[in-house]
Amino acid sequence: MAVKRVEATWTRLGQEDAHWSVITDEKFRKTSIDSHIDDFFVMGEGDIARVEAALARVGASLCEIESAMDFGCGVGRLSIPLAQKAKHVLGVDISAAHLREAKVNIETRGLRNIDLLRLKSLEDIRNLQKFDLVISLIVLQHNPPPVMLEILDTLCSHVRPSGYLCIQAQTYQPGYRYSVEEDLAGTSDKMEMHVLPQHLFLGTIQDRGLTVLEVTEDGAAWDLDYKSQVVLAHRR
Repeated sequence: MAVKRVEATWTRLGQEDAHWSVITDEKFRKTSIDSHIDDFFVMGEGDIARVEAALARVGASLCEIESAMDFGCGVGRLSIPLAQKAKHVLGVDISAAHLREAKVNIETRGLRNIDLLRLKSLEDIRNLQKFDLVISLIVLQHNPPPVMLEILDTLCSHVRPSGYLCIQAQTYQPGYRYSVEEDLAGTSDKMEMHVLPQHLFLGTIQDRGLTVLEVTEDGAAWDLDYKSQVVLAHRR
């Protein structure tokens, strides 16, 4: 039920204001995105540059990546700059509306090494191949914690031997609490923001056989009272 609610919310957001739903800055609203589309993708380029720098610190490079999965790719904000470095990128998302926008953005840039896939269930992820790099930024936090853990577990299982996982989650928010009962009873279609405590975030990655190489604060929560962290992990 929670997954269906997330799907309904993001389908609606994709139809109403796709780019703004990814980065909630007023200049990225549907009414003004045409004037600011370059700024939008510059932000994605910055995120991919940080991923590239993190890999460089452990002796790896995006140019060596044969296959990458961008989980929660939205309109292609990360998939597009990632595809300019890696050999092939698969962008996956739950929202068909976002993927339609991603297709337009990819075709506008003439890229031929990105494929897009709509996920209808978590089982769809399990059926995918393994990748040299699995990346997901500002995505997990929009799912309830049990769903976050299931997604994280599945993404970890799709990192091939010698491959990397680069993933972000909010790990602390003052006053945050989660109740399964309240969540299942919820009917809101607003964008959700959830927290996955750091010990569960890191523990799940390690329990799935990956070595945590680096944990960095990323500022994705836009508030100093929050904690939002990016983990780089490796499967030996």
